[in-house]
Amino acid sequence: MFNIQKHLCHAMLALGLAAASLTAGAAVLPTYHIGVADTDAADIAAIDFVFGSIDGAAAVTASLSHFSGTLLSEGDAVGAVRSTADGFDIDNAGAYNDLYIGVNGPFAFDLNFSEGFLGVASPFDSNSLFSIALYNSSGDVIGDPNGALNFALSQTGIAVTSTSSLLSLSTADAVAVPEPADWALTLSGLAFVVFMTRRNGRANARAIAQA
Repeated sequence: MFNIQKHLCHAMLALGLAAASLTAGAAVLPTYHIGVADTDAADIAAIDFVFGSIDGAAAVTASLSHFSGTLLSEGDAVGAVRSTADGFDIDNAGAYNDLYIGVNGPFAFDLNFSEGFLGVASPFDSNSLFSIALYNSSGDVIGDPNGALNFALSQTGIAVTSTSSLLSLSTADAVAVPEPADWALTLSGLAFVVFMTRRNGRANARAIAQA
């Protein structure tokens, strides 16, 4: 009985270490939910997304998805902009990638960034910038021409700056993105638990048969 308990303790320890490693080695990025409640009162007719980078920046993709509300036809798209099944992808390749979309009425969407930029050293503290600007029905920018909502990406994370109350912003629970090595360690721990359970089960069966 003592040996069985000892083996099970070792198995649970291995599994616990694997789970801890899975959490520690994961890149954690949030999902940003962005919306505008009343476009008529503020005369918001279009939303403009610009994603650019400077030399030394890691490749990053900004994914726009889960659009709700009334979106008009896609306007100008410049640079690394792609339509997806649920929205659009914009890469930070080069200094300027732009997507311009007309809107009508309340709308909202989710924004996610790929995690490839985390931990990548750059000569500049912030090496990529994702900017959101609003335009009225006359084609003039509303508020700060540099963007109503900006996301500055660096090797340590994302800094968010809001210059307008017209865009609402909330952050969903961050999702850990495990590294392949972490998955392998976790699976090894699970395999060890299964192995020890089967081994102890066979040992118990033999002991009962011999009794």
